[in-house]
Amino acid sequence: MRLWAFSFLRLLPEFRRLEAEAQEHLKEEFALLLGRWGAREGFLAAYSLVGLSAEADLLLWQGAEDLRALQAFRREAHRTRLMGYLAPQAFHLDRGEGEPGEGFLALFPHGLEAALPAGVRAFRGESLLAVEGSWEALFPLVLREGGYLGARRPPREALDDL
Repeated sequence: MRLWAFSFLRLLPEFRRLEAEAQEHLKEEFALLLGRWGAREGFLAAYSLVGLSAEADLLLWQGAEDLRALQAFRREAHRTRLMGYLAPQAFHLDRGEGEPGEGFLALFPHGLEAALPAGVRAFRGESLLAVEGSWEALFPLVLREGGYLGARRPPREALDDL
């Protein structure tokens, strides 16, 4: 079993008051960090929640074999300047099997009672459920059952959505 960490982050309004050049520099620094960690053992996936959640703008899903790797990423992320403009909204830790692919992700932090639609891939943790598939399959499920819906993006694209 692999450890999973789901971090929900909201962009603070102060970021928008920065000059465009400063915004780009901060996004680039953070995108490089995400790229480095995405290439390490385990995985790190970025999802844009812009327009899909009132609570958060960015979801980071990290998977690692060791708790120290989860902590090391967060320590390094907190040293970037962009983290001063990203407010943590929720954080969920769990254990499960599998790595994300492309497309959309629906996350149900406390599991799900409803049946899953056809054509989706489920990642079952000990307490949460992540479901990957098309937005057409996941959107109605999130509307009915609650949860979060995010679009998988390369790190820089996810940050550009902010």
